[in-house]
Amino acid sequence: MDSTNFISFYKPYVSNTNIDLLECLNHAKAKELEVKFSDMFDIKHSLSTMSGTSALHLAMCAIDLKRGDKVICSVNAYVDVPEVVRHFDAEPIFIDCDTQSYMIDLKKLEATLKEHKNKKLRAVILNHMGVDGFDLGKLYSLAKEYDVKIIEDATDAMGSKYNGKFLGSTDADITIFSFAPHVYKDFISGGMFTTNNQELFERAKLLRNHGIVKQCDESECEVNYLYDTIDIGWRYAMNDIVASVCLDRLETNEAQKTRRHEIASKYVQSLGSLKQVRIITNIAHDNILYFFVEIDKNRDHFARELKHAGIEVGLHYMPLHLTDYYRKKYSLRVFDFPAALGIYQKTLCLPLYAGMGDDEVYKVIEAVEKIATSYI
Repeated sequence: MDSTNFISFYKPYVSNTNIDLLECLNHAKAKELEVKFSDMFDIKHSLSTMSGTSALHLAMCAIDLKRGDKVICSVNAYVDVPEVVRHFDAEPIFIDCDTQSYMIDLKKLEATLKEHKNKKLRAVILNHMGVDGFDLGKLYSLAKEYDVKIIEDATDAMGSKYNGKFLGSTDADITIFSFAPHVYKDFISGGMFTTNNQELFERAKLLRNHGIVKQCDESECEVNYLYDTIDIGWRYAMNDIVASVCLDRLETNEAQKTRRHEIASKYVQSLGSLKQVRIITNIAHDNILYFFVEIDKNRDHFARELKHAGIEVGLHYMPLHLTDYYRKKYSLRVFDFPAALGIYQKTLCLPLYAGMGDDEVYKVIEAVEKIATSYI
């Protein structure tokens, strides 16, 4: 394999390569990012964090998660979803996913909500997969009926809409985002905690910086270095250099969406007729971050052949019940979540990022066609 012609699953996008470090020192770039993020996606409150995982952990702090509390999540999620729950010695309750949307199965969710009503059930974490077909309205209705918080992990869906409204501006209690999604290899890590709830915002803002409050604002007194600690927090805040890169990505978000859609369209046009490859990604989706396909048999062999051809692919995700920690901790079995297992056994993601050239796109297409037609 020629490493010089290797096509990565993802390459970081930066349009402004001349970041002025002195400007970062003299201007509150993180604050600027928060303001622009709220304005762009019609959200009342945004807090920048060191990563998407930090934002998710901060969400658990904001709802005051405690030992023995329960949080429902899909078994088809990245490891940080149940991980942030376990850090509070709380318990994740895993639900199988829907075979169409790849997201949490709403019928099974409703049955679980009924089963665990009034048993320290605090929240549902919904991780967006970037596949169409999920009924957010139904989820919000269930949350209201059973009095649980909805925390949306939109790590893989920044800039996506539901019924014409941006994620983050809908009816979730908290929505978190990432400028470097889970499976991407990036040179920065930045996240965003967002909410339209004033109380949750104030608590998250306090806990983002060790539970520290200044005794007075700089504009109100000459001595502003005195502070008090009124709760146990952590250090989640984003630094201004990272914020400058994130600002660049935010400001070019629409251009990136357009380019990703162009690439996805080329994939659909060229690969749509292959019998061995079923395209899952809907080209009509407003924001395509990943290009999902299902391989009819021997997915891992298909992925290895692509690697030999110099093309890296992704997996979303390793079902949590197949991982060592959660399998042993909760005595889970392989066939406990058949939908997630079936998706895992067939699905992979082709390279898709805004900086991808047409020559790279056609190389991926050519390799997929060649491997698919060689299958017996």
